[in-house]
Amino acid sequence: MRVRPDPRHLLAATLGLLLGNATGACSTDAVGIEACREIETARCEALPACGATEAEAAYCIDLYRDQCLHGIRSGQEPGSDATARCVEAVGAVAACARAGAASMADCPAEPLITGADPVGITPCAIITRSPERLADCAFVAPPEDAGTTPPDTSDAGDAGDATD
Repeated sequence: MRVRPDPRHLLAATLGLLLGNATGACSTDAVGIEACREIETARCEALPACGATEAEAAYCIDLYRDQCLHGIRSGQEPGSDATARCVEAVGAVAACARAGAASMADCPAEPLITGADPVGITPCAIITRSPERLADCAFVAPPEDAGTTPPDTSDAGDAGDATD
């Protein structure tokens, strides 16, 4: 008897790996632990808008409670106002996803950072892979001079989104 993996479990595992790379910092002087937890909780709570189950969202929250002990990649404490704006932006993007928005162009209330193409990225890609593309969440990304390249967030279809 062959056991077929449930696509939702694969989504949860993939999401965990992707988000782990997106928020990790490997030092003992972590910055923004509480801000990270608030933002990641908002992202995890938004997952059902992209097809994840409530159980997967709960698992995600549990995972990032500990994962955020590494802090925010930018290395700078964002402050409570910036954190609240980012959390609200993630919630608004989730509302766009629930409303069936095909791309961030359909979510004009939540602007992206300069240079990001709203037509080429879905709300679920923002939620699951690249919240730093939201203008209100740009502070989570490491500085450009940190030797990193921003991730390619162009969405080549539904392969990475949990809408199936």
